[in-house]
Amino acid sequence: MAANIFIETDYVEIKKRINQLHVASQRQWGQMSLPEMLEHCSIQLKKAVGIIPESAYEGPAMYRTSFMRWLLFYVIPWPKGAATPSQMNMAINGSNVPDVQHSKQELLGLLEKVQLQDHFNPHPFFGKMEKKDWGRLIWKHIDHHLRQFGN
Repeated sequence: MAANIFIETDYVEIKKRINQLHVASQRQWGQMSLPEMLEHCSIQLKKAVGIIPESAYEGPAMYRTSFMRWLLFYVIPWPKGAATPSQMNMAINGSNVPDVQHSKQELLGLLEKVQLQDHFNPHPFFGKMEKKDWGRLIWKHIDHHLRQFGN
């Protein structure tokens, strides 16, 4: 079964990996700093639960098909340098993250909020999704960025 934040063991593992990040964690690829990466992941969760309101769809319409979501979420490894929705793009929006510890705690708190959520806003690239697909996307996205920082 594919990892998903709604599977307790996967949720616990992703939280453990987030907690292992520290100021000296160095990126292995990409442009974001550690605080920017944590903010980037937090924005995804804020969008999912409605803290950041829904926005217009972006990217190719084929991303919003069930076949493409299945392919991207369950089959194809997440590519380095993949496109990102504009509100999550730290190169465009910058970051006012106070520190790594604060950013980690915010991300962990948002993951807890997601655990309690039954309804999710549409994703800017992937559109309306079932809870299980949001859980897979969130796990795969955070896993990708944890690996980016050697975790």
